[in-house]
This record gives sequence, C-alpha cells and structure tokens, in this order.
Amino acid sequence: MLEKVIGGELPPVVLVDFAMFSMADTLTGLIGVPESGRAVYRVDAVQDMEVHGQLSVKRLADLHAREIEAELAGPPAAVLGWCSAAALAMEIAQRIGDAEVVLVEPTWPTTEEIGRELAHLRATLGAGPGGAPAEVTRDSVLAVLRADLVTKLTAEGIPESELDTCVDLLAGRYRAWFGFLFATAETPTPTPARPIRIVVSRDSDRGPAPGWTPAEWEPVRVEVPGGEFLSSPATREHILDLAGHRHG
Repeated sequence: MLEKVIGGELPPVVLVDFAMFSMADTLTGLIGVPESGRAVYRVDAVQDMEVHGQLSVKRLADLHAREIEAELAGPPAAVLGWCSAAALAMEIAQRIGDAEVVLVEPTWPTTEEIGRELAHLRATLGAGPGGAPAEVTRDSVLAVLRADLVTKLTAEGIPESELDTCVDLLAGRYRAWFGFLFATAETPTPTPARPIRIVVSRDSDRGPAPGWTPAEWEPVRVEVPGGEFLSSPATREHILDLAGHRHG
C-alpha cells in the first residue's frame, strides 16, 4: 500500500522501506521530514505480504507501480530502496517511466543470508543456537520462530488460553518478512538501465548485486558510522541530492 508520509514543494520521492520490528531508525524517519522539502511516499512490501499473502517480487512491483501511477501526476524524482528492498525498488522504477533509483545500504538476500537473519532474530527472542532448522525454507523458518515465541511468551507468563492468539499475531509479521526475503532471493536481480548510485555508511561493506560491472553502479560513501547513518543530516543531504540529480 502506498502511504504519503509528508507533503512538500519539490518533486516527490518514493521510499521502498520497512516498518521495523524494533524502535530502530528507518529510512522513512530520515527522509520523511519537513527538512527534505519533498513530498515523500512509502511502500512497505512486508505489510503488503501480511495483507495479500505470499507474492513474488515482480507481482509486488506491479501492485506498487499501479498505486504510484494512480497517486502521482508523473514519475517521482527517485525511488529509494532500503536494504533488502533494493531489488524491489529497481523493479518498481522500471515500471513507472524508468525513474531514477538510489539504493541505500542494499543487501541481496540468499538462503545463507536468510539463515543468518533467522539466527539474529532468534537471538532477540532469547533463543539459543539449538533448534535451528537443518534446511532453511519458508516452512522451517516459521516453525522454529513459532516454537521460540511459545517459549518466550510462556516464560513471560502469558496464560495458556491466550498463547495461540498471541503467537499467531506475532508470527504473521515474521511470515511476511521471511516470505519477502525468500521471494527476493528467488528473483533474478534486475539489470540497471543506467548506473545505480549506492549510498552506504563510512564502515559499510555493502555494495552492488553479484555480477554487476563497475560501469553499472556508483558508490556514494557518507562519512558517518553505521550506528548514526539513519539519523545523520549528512546522510539525508547526500540521498536527497542524488534524488534531485535528474529531476529536482
């Protein structure tokens, strides 16, 4: 679903971002402020997965492109893709007049990386290394997380009569999140129509999709540490400057 974050005088940008599981800073929080001067819209593919069920990246891009074309008078100044939404941002941009794309700390999910994401999430739930699935699949990931949630909520004193309802509510977001990661891992990465600018923090090791040539991307390193990246005015200025490079 396309959400208008804030209005502005300058041509709009579309963020492909996520509502996080925690209170961590987000790209939306960084860009969707009055200082940007731009109208800012956001699509959250994980929220759409929760509503519509499992969709491919190309199907998500079709849905979002139609929403953007219905809402905006013309192509946005740029489509900004955060983290694992990089491939989806590129697919959306190709469908709305080949809009400018800026990728921010992009990642390119693989099954191995999904396994690491699962381990990280399990750690936040208080689970130890035991119980990890032998094979990382949609079903095995959800089964492990449901078991972890039952253990955590039981330890927190949730009554047994309420346990299944609470687990279902929390597991729905996890199902959507990992469903999106698997869908992205299964989709060939789009070939850039022009060099893609990739914005990263000072100490980041993130970069282009595997197989991209040096001519297909341009690094933009912001001299702030990763922990301050999504709260730094310098990051906002770099991204918005790139977003307005062609249209602004």
